[in-house]
Amino acid sequence: MGKYLQIRVSANTFNEDDVKKAWPSLWNLIWDEGGHRVPKKGVMELALAAYDAVRAGLVEDRVADALKDGANEADRLYHAIEKALADRAPKEADRLSYELEDCLDRLEDIAKKF
Repeated sequence: MGKYLQIRVSANTFNEDDVKKAWPSLWNLIWDEGGHRVPKKGVMELALAAYDAVRAGLVEDRVADALKDGANEADRLYHAIEKALADRAPKEADRLSYELEDCLDRLEDIAKKF
């Protein structure tokens, strides 16, 4: 890293439409039905939004109870990815990205019930 130039490793979602297609029920519970407007709706944002929705009571109590464990795991993975990126550990971040997507798959299965 230079004196004035920062070098970063980052995680970005290329196509947000793919996120909506992969996890439509979760997407609707968290964003569409809640009317929440966020500028970016990628994988990382969905993980954090699921946690925030449960923690802040933005979804019905019964939905929050069902999503709670998975949302907590999504939040943990989100922060683990952020730490790996900050530590310039792209292989670790990549490994964790698969875990996060699997976690979102499990949350999607739960969200389908609502």
